[in-house]
Amino acid sequence: MKLFFYQQINLTFTVYGSGFGSDPSSVKFTIGDSSFSGANLKIEYNDTQVAFDIYSYNVYNGMLKVDSGGNSFDYGEIEIIPTITAIVLPQGGVLGTQYPTNFIVYGNNFDASKIGAEIFYNGNNLTNCNTSQWVNNIPSAYTCQVPPGVGSFVIGARVGSKYSNNMTLWYAAPIINSVSQVMYHSDSFITISGINFEPYPMNKTKVTVDGTEVEIISSDYSDIVIKHDNTLKPINGSTFKTVVNVGGSNGTRIDNIYFTTSLMSPSNEGNGTYLINLLYPNWNYTDFFFNEISVKNFCTPTPYPGLEEYLSLITILVCDFPPSIKSGSAYFTDTISRLDLEILLSPYVITPSTQQINDWPLNGGEISFYGKHFDKTMFNGSSNNLVINYNGNTFTNYNLINNTFMTFNIPPGNGTNNLLYISSVVNSTQPPFNITFFVPEIIIDSIVQINQSLLIKGSNLIITSSMIITLSGIDITSYCNNNVSDIICGPTLPIGVKSGQLLIESNGYKSATYILYLTPVITSIYPNLFDTTSNETLTINGVYFESIDPISQNSNNLQILIDNTVVTSVFINSTSIATTILPGVGSNHQIKVSINQTRFSNNDTFSYYQPIILDFKQTNNQFEIKGNYLGINSEDNKVYYNNIQIESKVSSLNNLEFTLLDSFSNGEVYVQVGNQKSNIYSTFLTPIINSISKKPYVDGSSVITVYGNYFSNLNYQTKQSTPTTFEFKLDNNPSNSILLPCNYIDTISYSCEFTTKGYGNAILSATKTDSSNTYISNSFNLSYQEPKVIQSTSLFYKVAGLINITVESYSADSIQVFVSNSECTNAIALINKQIQCNYQADIPPNSDGKSLNITVISNSMVGINEVFYYNTRHECPNNCSNHGICNLVNGQCKCSNEWQSNDCSQEKQPPLPEPSVDNNGETTLDGGNNINFTVSITYLRETDLNGKTVKVLSLKDIKWNNQSQISKTQSYFNGTFDNESVQVELDVTFFKDEENFDFAGDTILIPSNSMKYIILISNWNFTSPLNNLQVIYNSQTTAFYDNGCEIIQANSSSNLDEESKVTESVTWFQLVSGNSAMDAKFSRRMFVDDRVRMASVSILDSNDSLYNLTSQSNSNESYKKLIAITTPYFRSNVKLDPSFSSLLQPSSSTSECENKNKWKIPVIAVLCSVGGATIAAITVTMIYKSYKNRMFNSQLSSKLKAVNK
Repeated sequence: MKLFFYQQINLTFTVYGSGFGSDPSSVKFTIGDSSFSGANLKIEYNDTQVAFDIYSYNVYNGMLKVDSGGNSFDYGEIEIIPTITAIVLPQGGVLGTQYPTNFIVYGNNFDASKIGAEIFYNGNNLTNCNTSQWVNNIPSAYTCQVPPGVGSFVIGARVGSKYSNNMTLWYAAPIINSVSQVMYHSDSFITISGINFEPYPMNKTKVTVDGTEVEIISSDYSDIVIKHDNTLKPINGSTFKTVVNVGGSNGTRIDNIYFTTSLMSPSNEGNGTYLINLLYPNWNYTDFFFNEISVKNFCTPTPYPGLEEYLSLITILVCDFPPSIKSGSAYFTDTISRLDLEILLSPYVITPSTQQINDWPLNGGEISFYGKHFDKTMFNGSSNNLVINYNGNTFTNYNLINNTFMTFNIPPGNGTNNLLYISSVVNSTQPPFNITFFVPEIIIDSIVQINQSLLIKGSNLIITSSMIITLSGIDITSYCNNNVSDIICGPTLPIGVKSGQLLIESNGYKSATYILYLTPVITSIYPNLFDTTSNETLTINGVYFESIDPISQNSNNLQILIDNTVVTSVFINSTSIATTILPGVGSNHQIKVSINQTRFSNNDTFSYYQPIILDFKQTNNQFEIKGNYLGINSEDNKVYYNNIQIESKVSSLNNLEFTLLDSFSNGEVYVQVGNQKSNIYSTFLTPIINSISKKPYVDGSSVITVYGNYFSNLNYQTKQSTPTTFEFKLDNNPSNSILLPCNYIDTISYSCEFTTKGYGNAILSATKTDSSNTYISNSFNLSYQEPKVIQSTSLFYKVAGLINITVESYSADSIQVFVSNSECTNAIALINKQIQCNYQADIPPNSDGKSLNITVISNSMVGINEVFYYNTRHECPNNCSNHGICNLVNGQCKCSNEWQSNDCSQEKQPPLPEPSVDNNGETTLDGGNNINFTVSITYLRETDLNGKTVKVLSLKDIKWNNQSQISKTQSYFNGTFDNESVQVELDVTFFKDEENFDFAGDTILIPSNSMKYIILISNWNFTSPLNNLQVIYNSQTTAFYDNGCEIIQANSSSNLDEESKVTESVTWFQLVSGNSAMDAKFSRRMFVDDRVRMASVSILDSNDSLYNLTSQSNSNESYKKLIAITTPYFRSNVKLDPSFSSLLQPSSSTSECENKNKWKIPVIAVLCSVGGATIAAITVTMIYKSYKNRMFNSQLSSKLKAVNK
């Protein structure tokens, strides 16, 4: 058994479910504490639907459940819906519109929630309700008070959340007791009196009069005021029906009306209309007949002037009757009465439309009149006395075509004020026509002012003895003459003439007037030339400088404009005005006078004095022009030296100062001030010596470059040569001037040979000759170069011996040498700028690894540099294979003539092709068998103390500013990077034959067929003086080589095991590809800021990020190693000196390939160092590795055995 849902309709419950059965006695329903069973139940559908009534039970909200046969089902808590059964007013009570009313609400289930019911009025809770009736202690009725109102309202109840049914009630209907009397057909206010009306503002009230809704003016409970207008038509001739509807309830009343209409003072109007004044008008319901024709549609009611608000009491009918209507009888009629009147119409002229008729012919002529009411008789046939009155005389000789058209011949006459009008029995109210006979007219079309002359254009301008021309009341006739049909007055006009009326009069003609505003005219200015540096007054003379408008007497805005800019002016009189000319420049400045910015005078011009150059002075590279009439502002002056504009500034009044570029020559100068050019002034520049490229050497072997200003050898103006000579005087011999042999390089430099031996200080000067004038430069102080220590050979510590020191600038007869503080004795001068002396090798090496100082003293001049290192012992590889001599200083072998390679183990072979250098300084070495090795500088990298990268520059980004082929065997490269200060210089030299090369005291053997580099890196901007700079070399070759028997993979090795942690510098490096090898050897020294320092060379780990940067698309086919030469911090430059060479060395072989081809192993050894790099052919162990990186197989063993036999 289940209960699905229930439904309450008023007091009947219907329950829907299943399992109810068909016997009511076996089922019981319970709502809260109330139960329903047996006869109270009605089975509407077997088993599924049961109904029962609850009106006789005290039922409260609660659980709804059903019981049957011991089974029970709970539906849940429900609420009972209350029911309103009736609403009753107390005995005699009514629902009034003005006062509250009590009523009683009856119903059921008002206490289902046990807290009573709420009563609602139009959806709003009535809080003034009280229980008035109880049944079994349950409220069954409430007494409430309803507020006053109109129309209907709704009452409902709510118990808990359930709302009852609603009941509608009505307030009392309105009752009309009286309606105030109304004037028939009039606009008025009507008061309706009664009860149960809605007070103002009302929204439920509507009033109709005879079915037409009217406007409600005001309302209260007992009176309504409405507006009654004359459009309301009564039901019949005597009554109106008034209906008041309040909230849907009607009140009705029928009342009588009254009617009165009267006529007063009808009249003709001058515009052809007829006016009728009506009292108590009934126009909307009245017809108007004139000569038995309805003319109501020709009349329009309008308010009476001054009584507009009483339109219902008095109105004016404005009637424009048709032309066919004649004077006669008329009447008004409506449903009640008739009003008669007589209308007399006066004739009215429509055309001509103006009362002034001008230029009528002197002999008269016919005139036509179009209009209306041109009638000789009235409607009843009596005479209308239609006549034309002309100059006081009546005429009947007109020609009447019809009542709208007539003609009349005007008699001959002349002059003006000839009056004509048409009249009848009623005089016309239309103004008479004024006939003016023709008089020729002087016409002025335009007046053009040309300076002080006037050109008058128009008609009838022929000058006669009777013609008078005045301007602003002054007779100017005698100044005027005819020019064909025009009049020209001028070239000047009388004194006192000003803007105003120009009047031309002549007998027999109508005069002409023209309002003329004169434009100001400048006749002269004084002065017209001005100083550029001071204020001066300029006076303008002229005419028509009108500060007051002569016509309106208003003030004019009288202004002076200079170059279209308004300036301050001082009014003197109508012929003079002044202004202050400020300092300025230029010529032909436009000046004019304006009045109100609408009338502009002619232009006059003034100028500033033309600039003059008086003097030209030079102080070093600063120059000064003295002159007159220069601008006081720097931007006003443009200095042109040799026709090139030079930036200048004003240093003082009429003085300009500026700087000339070093390259300028003698020539000319002028100043452009504004648009004026000065005189051209010839100039002679004194040369200035600023610097020299280097100090002259004491041995007289120097060629130096003298740098300075104004060394140009040609006069721009004269095109003549201006040579410069140089001479110097030694301080120790000041009376002896020595002329130097010098060659002109360019405008700022000369190359001079210092062939005089000497020492100490000297003075250098230059003398430029231009025509017969000579100009001597400043005295430039210089000194001979003190001894310049370059490098030194080495000794082993505590092993005394001779050392050779490379020194520049010393005297062979005055030499003293010290290593640190130990004198190197028996110093003598050798060739090639070398000094040899005996050193005891007794000063310990510096603990910080720096080189020892060598001091050279010559002629009391001291030169010192850190260049000396002790030798350290280095064994040669394989003891040079007993085929050479080992150099224990650098560990290099000098092989016998028949042998080669770094250990002299290979037989010498003919040389390979010469190495080549491309445009980027990259060296390519031919290894034979299609194997090439390339070596190049690829990166410059700055690192900090921890080895972290600070900055990297790629040589791919360098811009070579200079790529020169100095000779067949020598090339020079100079390059920079964008936004970087560093400069890279490469000096590349080819050595065909073997040669020893001394670099930083380390002697390097450069093999034949070698390419030697001098690398100079300058101006590196270190981020910290603790950082280092790495110069990165990329050595690269073919990764795999196929010799016909096997594929060999490239590999590398060095003097240091790559797994070794030793920090010693790499001294040699080998790169092997196929049957070829490249050996690189590195010097242990370099120049850092001209000091000798130990080199630090390392092979970069394969994990270094630079390998990724150098990778290419074919990187699998190339094998590369990056080598870093690390330099310490330097202020100026660091200098490196590697070299590269190639040669071929055969190897002996008994391998299985011997039958196919003689097995040769081409080996390239690159001995790379600051001193040099050598390529030698060596026999190597062949490494077999498949092209696809297969592991070594058993063939490797047999190959090695074959090689070692």
